[in-house]
Amino acid sequence: MKPYYILIRDTLRRDIQNQKYPIGSPIPSERELAETYQVTRATVQKAIAQLQQEGLVKKIIGKGTFVCRTFASPVYLLNPEGKSSSLGVTQDLSDKATITSQLIYHVQQPAGHHLASQFGVSPDEPVHAIRRVRLFDDVPALIEDSYIPLAIVESIDDDTLQNHSLYAYIENVCQQKIGGTDSEVSASLFDAEMARLLHVPVHSPMLHIKESTWLADGTVFNYSWSYNRGDLFHMRSRRILTP
Repeated sequence: MKPYYILIRDTLRRDIQNQKYPIGSPIPSERELAETYQVTRATVQKAIAQLQQEGLVKKIIGKGTFVCRTFASPVYLLNPEGKSSSLGVTQDLSDKATITSQLIYHVQQPAGHHLASQFGVSPDEPVHAIRRVRLFDDVPALIEDSYIPLAIVESIDDDTLQNHSLYAYIENVCQQKIGGTDSEVSASLFDAEMARLLHVPVHSPMLHIKESTWLADGTVFNYSWSYNRGDLFHMRSRRILTP
């Protein structure tokens, strides 16, 4: 038998999809659901939290839980070919969604010791520090922090950062050939600041990717962290053991 929170989640999801609860309308309160299913409110809260992660409902403090959409958000596959890619998310997934960016900041700052060790430069070397929220079909999907030395890319205009592929800009405008990338993936949870930027509940699941990208001559030009919504992204890895 399914756990009660799964039963409640699936029933509410079906009712939302069947328009019993149209977009903008409230679903029954936690107290009502607990009484209907004869379970604790903690069980109901677990069911509703999963619907929130799917983007179907949103809690409004003091008012209740309201329907946001009738179907769960699509799931995007990072590294879709199952092998290393240096194209960046815009080019990898541009055929799946319209990808734009909300620029949170773009400043110049000293590299500091950690970034200096990644780039092989002195700590006072200036770098671009960029934070963007990447939107897939206007849905906030991930936060990306990028650091690029000015010695490699002197200037980056904000239009590129908001509406175009940064890596395409590097190759086509700056005439720098990208050679490859090295990624490290881990699981985490969104803190309050990041949850607010992505419009998801605090402690929602995150796919955290730390990445170094280098040019054809081996020079590391971009060191980045991306914080991807766990409900929107999966990742593929493939190994070939025979020639």
